[in-house]
Amino acid sequence: MFQFKLNQSWGPFRIKCAECAEHLATLREQEARIKELEARLAALSQLQASAVLSDQPIVPIDPMPAEAGWAHLKASVIGFKKPFLQDAHEVLLDGENAVLLVCDGAGSLRHSKAGADFVVKHLGEKFRQLIQSGEVLTQDSWPARARALFLDVVQALKAHAQAERSSFTDFGCTCIAVFAGPDFVACAHVGDGRAGYLASSGHWLPLMTPHKGQLANSTVFMTMLDASTVEQLVRVSFIPTRTRAVVALSDGPEDVCWQVSAFDPSGQKVVDPNQPSNDFLGKIANQLASAVAKRVTQAELDKLWQKFLTEGSPKLKAQVDDKTMLLALRG
Repeated sequence: MFQFKLNQSWGPFRIKCAECAEHLATLREQEARIKELEARLAALSQLQASAVLSDQPIVPIDPMPAEAGWAHLKASVIGFKKPFLQDAHEVLLDGENAVLLVCDGAGSLRHSKAGADFVVKHLGEKFRQLIQSGEVLTQDSWPARARALFLDVVQALKAHAQAERSSFTDFGCTCIAVFAGPDFVACAHVGDGRAGYLASSGHWLPLMTPHKGQLANSTVFMTMLDASTVEQLVRVSFIPTRTRAVVALSDGPEDVCWQVSAFDPSGQKVVDPNQPSNDFLGKIANQLASAVAKRVTQAELDKLWQKFLTEGSPKLKAQVDDKTMLLALRG
């Protein structure tokens, strides 16, 4: 449905002019065509990612008993010499379903941590309700459903900011939601960070392309969402396949497990390959499978993972940005 602005109010308005109605019909046809081309582009992007990743050796993932369900690693740790943490996360596991939520509060905004905490808590509840409802998600229904969930949470956040008598924009944060079900894996996100899944080929593939602004380290935030921007700012993907593993992370630790910069074929321009590391993610997944076999408690897993993200490598130890990484694995 198209909207037109008239005297600072929004339509829709009834089109009486025959010529205008004809133009509107043409616009709608073009909109449908654009959506069709976007779907094809998403499919081609997945094929391109598969081709790029084929150069990486596959790390076979150890089996896990099906009755073990989903196992997971989760942590948000503060960046090097930062005064306080601004990331937040939540992991929701329910039968065949796993939901990973990552929010990264904008560093310069006063209430960004509160915004990140609010979004993961309320979006997590929205996904619980969605799972419990038994709604069957498809490639056609996921975009509207995901955007409605995000918009509902933003409206709740706006009401919270008003109740606190605080500026709504001060609660700005990015958000990534990864949803793995019995026969699909889906993603919706606002802003930057990374998300991916384990394909049947054994390669790890991206689920999203981070929203990078024209300026360094610039992106978009949940507080920028409203009815007029939600389709533009909430980017979505849906892969009709059963995956054994999914991963989601804030931009802090991305360069240790993702290829995020490389020269293009001309050698003159730096591009973002957006390529998950089979080696890193495969080894981590196998360590998780081993921990499950040894019946390591979730509390101990969380503690070990938090320590790893804090000082597990020179890059992680020196990273000034907060680091959140979630990984879920099943048999």
